[in-house]
Amino acid sequence: MKRFRTILLSLFFLAAALPVEIKAQDHPFGGGERLAYKLHYKWGVINADVANLSFDLKEEIYNGTPCFHLVTKGATSNFVANLVKVQYNYDSRFATSDLTPLVFTREQTEGSYWARNNYSWSNGGKSLKAHVEKSTRPVRDTVFNADKVIYDVITMLYAVRAADLDAVKRGRTIHIMCALDCNVNDVYISFVKEENKKVVGIGTVATEKYVLKVVPRKGAEQLDKESAIAVSSKGDALAPIYLWITPDASRTIVDFSTSIAVGKINGVLTGATGLKCSLTSID
Repeated sequence: MKRFRTILLSLFFLAAALPVEIKAQDHPFGGGERLAYKLHYKWGVINADVANLSFDLKEEIYNGTPCFHLVTKGATSNFVANLVKVQYNYDSRFATSDLTPLVFTREQTEGSYWARNNYSWSNGGKSLKAHVEKSTRPVRDTVFNADKVIYDVITMLYAVRAADLDAVKRGRTIHIMCALDCNVNDVYISFVKEENKKVVGIGTVATEKYVLKVVPRKGAEQLDKESAIAVSSKGDALAPIYLWITPDASRTIVDFSTSIAVGKINGVLTGATGLKCSLTSID
């Protein structure tokens, strides 16, 4: 069961890298964008699609602040749901000016297991108040303070697209922090190579491949024992996570891949509407 529990969450760590500076309002996405992914699991003779993810983005005002409102939903496919039903619902609001996170909620069910996160920020995103509930342990309230913004794993996905990836491609390695449950992780992103990838319904598209190294901070919970992320680990770091991003104006993530405790997963883009720059085949 843990294998399936890791699949939907692993995507959210893909976006955990960002330079300190983000150009205000100059983002590669806007309200009305919708992305959909198919998640694929491979281990031994098992080689199957197991889940679907969707990301719906709109613009609104929250407590007087213009913001993006991102609703993310994930669920196991019908076949897998007959074995263990997994559902994820994430709701994230972050400022349209500089993507500073405002509030975030996470609700997930995995068979009899459930978890809820409620985050709120102050001090320009550098102070995070986390309220965490789980079926496996008592309620916890934690406050994190840092010298830079602490992002939730959903806002990460869009923050990385708005980052200066051209600088990363030129050799810069970027470090930021992201939170999940009551953990804060150090994340580093670097460029690997240019590579063409197949996209459903589009054809072959040009992409840039990046690698993310996620290092849990000292005292972090053992997530595999928490029935959350059981990403494969080596030493103090989790398994590298690879993502393929288009170099065009939309900076769309079209593919991702990582090893988990048992096997490997990858997510492939299956639908994209409302992009600032339409995906184009190079075939």
